[in-house]
Amino acid sequence: MAILMRPAKRVKKAKTRNSQEVLLRLQEFLEQDADTGKLVEILCGFWEDQQDAISYQELRQIALDGTVSKETLKLWSQDYSKLVANTLSGAWMAAARAGVSGQPVLDKVPFEFNTQKPGILNWLNRHGAEFVTSSTEEQKRAVEALLTKKMLDSYTVDELSRMIRPCIGLTEGQAKANARFYDNIVETLRKEHPRMKEESVQRKAREAATKYAERQHRYRAMTIAQTESAFAYNQGADEGIRQAQAQGLLGKVIKRWSSSGDDQVCGTCQGLEGMETEMDKGFPLKGKLLFPGQDLLPPAHPRCACAVEYIEVEPPYLSNGLGAANLDEPDGDIKLDGPKYLGALDDISDDVVKSTLEKYESEIVKSDIENAIVVTKSGLVFQCFGDKNGVYPDVQLGNELMGASMTHNHPVGSANEYSFSKNDINLFMEYNLKLLRGIDEKYIYELSRNAEEIDIHATLEELIKSDCDLARHEKVIEIAREFGIGYRRRKR
Repeated sequence: MAILMRPAKRVKKAKTRNSQEVLLRLQEFLEQDADTGKLVEILCGFWEDQQDAISYQELRQIALDGTVSKETLKLWSQDYSKLVANTLSGAWMAAARAGVSGQPVLDKVPFEFNTQKPGILNWLNRHGAEFVTSSTEEQKRAVEALLTKKMLDSYTVDELSRMIRPCIGLTEGQAKANARFYDNIVETLRKEHPRMKEESVQRKAREAATKYAERQHRYRAMTIAQTESAFAYNQGADEGIRQAQAQGLLGKVIKRWSSSGDDQVCGTCQGLEGMETEMDKGFPLKGKLLFPGQDLLPPAHPRCACAVEYIEVEPPYLSNGLGAANLDEPDGDIKLDGPKYLGALDDISDDVVKSTLEKYESEIVKSDIENAIVVTKSGLVFQCFGDKNGVYPDVQLGNELMGASMTHNHPVGSANEYSFSKNDINLFMEYNLKLLRGIDEKYIYELSRNAEEIDIHATLEELIKSDCDLARHEKVIEIAREFGIGYRRRKR
């Protein structure tokens, strides 16, 4: 335990029975996953469709320009976005669920993986965007590898145009290899058949290069299918552990890198075998990281079949959440079911976020319990359900609440003071919320980060004529001025 208390220290341990079990479950998933085989066929068909969709005139223009146009790149990006939405995201979610099942530490706790939690949804959105961007850029580099000065000097524009089509969907390295293969075929045909017409030489070389490209596409599709499955599998395991911790089923957990240990393991993964670190710490991968967080989980490289074993080192400890209402005397048990995922915003500008919150306010204002509508920084929208006097988005969403925008209702008959409660304000400050709104049967009120947007105190005459509605409102104005934040309240 003394070593584990020093997070910066990476500890290397021998393979345990559980780490062997973790690795075995991953290998069984990769070998038996039907979606992997389907994905290979889908990817190959996808690239074939992309090749067919581009005309010879467009290919010729690419060869003349020496680069891929912005219009073509946009179309490719849209193609990959549809592939992610229609196919890959579903396969990733299935792999994530399998990753949770792959952890022995969860076998003995009554845990059910929630696929609608912000952690896994955020990862799916982020990873999908990264996949679209990297795939489009790789495709651009592959095509432009055939458009270098050396290539332009060696081939006619028409010849280059015909060479580009079968290379759509390949990596840059594969495209270069395909060009070399084409050159070797041409050289061989010229040498062995000196009387063959040049047009026939090029045609036969193109046919051979096209068949070679089909094999290259299949190899790349298999690499993507296996690597992406491993990504989602390990991410699902990590998210499952975090959900179990949030439910009080697991305490402090560390993670241990597990590789197969056979002679096929690369030097990088062999060096990580048995290494332990804390949940939010990275493993010491060699070389430059290709993307943020690459060192947190396997795979370390394409077709990597490593896994992580999660080990509980301290028992769970449950504490009350902050909550958006008074937790000192909650009305009934705190409800941790949910949150309910309502979708994602493509546009996360302030106006769109605020209008989204306003739309849901009209739906929750008459509810008998408190509801919270949360728009996270990344644009995910969730609904959290509470009780008569409280709702607990911090308990249900955790760190995903940081920097979010939120609204909630105060039901008729609740302990409502017609403004923000102490816990509302604490939640706003603690989670650095961008915007916090509240609504009840009389008023709508709002906390913001603009200190200039603040109500003025009531006059003495207004105070004399007012009912109790002004008391808390006046106090919140004082608190807002003290904290340097904005506060407004208006009648509905």
